[in-house]
Amino acid sequence: MKESLVRHLVCPECHGPLTLAVDVREGQEIERGLLRCGPCARDYPILRGVPRFVDTDKYVGSFSFQWNVHRTTQVDSLSGHAESGKTFLMKTGLTGSELKGKLALDVGCGTGRFMEIAAELGAEVIGLDLSFAVDAAYTNMGRRSGIHIVQADVFKPPFRPATFDAIYSIGVLHHTPSTREAFLSLPPLLKPAGVIAIWVYVWSGLYSQRLDRVRSLTVGLPERLLYGLCWVFVPLLHAFAWIPILGRLTNYIPASNQKRGLAWDVMDTFDVYSPRYQWKHTEPEVAGWFKEANLKEIKILNFPVSVRGRQAGT
Repeated sequence: MKESLVRHLVCPECHGPLTLAVDVREGQEIERGLLRCGPCARDYPILRGVPRFVDTDKYVGSFSFQWNVHRTTQVDSLSGHAESGKTFLMKTGLTGSELKGKLALDVGCGTGRFMEIAAELGAEVIGLDLSFAVDAAYTNMGRRSGIHIVQADVFKPPFRPATFDAIYSIGVLHHTPSTREAFLSLPPLLKPAGVIAIWVYVWSGLYSQRLDRVRSLTVGLPERLLYGLCWVFVPLLHAFAWIPILGRLTNYIPASNQKRGLAWDVMDTFDVYSPRYQWKHTEPEVAGWFKEANLKEIKILNFPVSVRGRQAGT
C-alpha cells in the first residue's frame, strides 16, 4: 500500500478519518501496518501490502480460489494477449480522454487485469475486491505507480462521497446478493460530472435457464473438486461438440469455448458454475437503475448488458 492512498480512505462503518501506523515498509510500499479510526476506535490491518476492511471473503470464496490459481491468465502484459484492453473498451466505452489524469475506481478488480488498462490510459486507479483475489492483484499490479488495491465490501466502500472521476465494474456486481443495491452504492462516490460504467450478465432466456439448472448442482461443491471436474468435462464437451448426437449435450451443459486455450476455458467454466450468486439482467432493467440514481447521459453499449452514465455536473 502506498501512503498516498490514505487521503482517499475513510472508515467504512462511521466514515471517520483514518490514521496510519507503519510496521514494515519496502520502498514506496507499506507491506504491513494499521489504519485506525479515531471516532469509532476500529482498526483495519494492512497485510501483504493491502489494507483489509473485511475479516472474511464472505460469499466470494470461489473467486479467492479462482484468481489466485489463474493469477496471470487474463492479464494482458503477463499473458501476451490484448483481450483485456479490448474488453475494457467494449464494455465500458471509457477512453484516455476520460481517464488521463483522473482518479478511477475498479469495483471487483480481481487480478488487476482492467486496472492495468485504466492505468495505461493515464488514470490513477484504486481496485476494490471482497475476495482474496486482492493478493493476486497486489502481486500483479500493486507495486506499480498510480495503482492501489483495497480489500473491502462494495456495500460499505471505504471512501468519501464524491471521490472518483470514474467508476467501472466489469462482470462483478451480479455476483453480489443484490446487483441493483451494489450498483446504487457507487454513484454517491462520483465527483460532479463523473462517469460510471458497468457490465453485468444478460438474461438469455432458455440458455440462462439451462445454465441455472446445472448451477443448482454445482454451486455447493467444494471449489477444488469443481475445478478438477472442469478440467475433465470441458475438454470432453469440446470434443462432443463435433459429434452429431453427443453434441446436443453442449446445449444442456454450457461450457466456455473461447479459442484462447484450455486453461482459459476451464477457468471461465469454473467462473460460471462456482459463484454463490449469479444474477442475469435486461438492458431496460439496468438502465432503470441509472435513472434511479439520477445519472445523466445514460447510454446502452453494444455488448449486453453494458451501460454507462454520468453524475450531474456542478
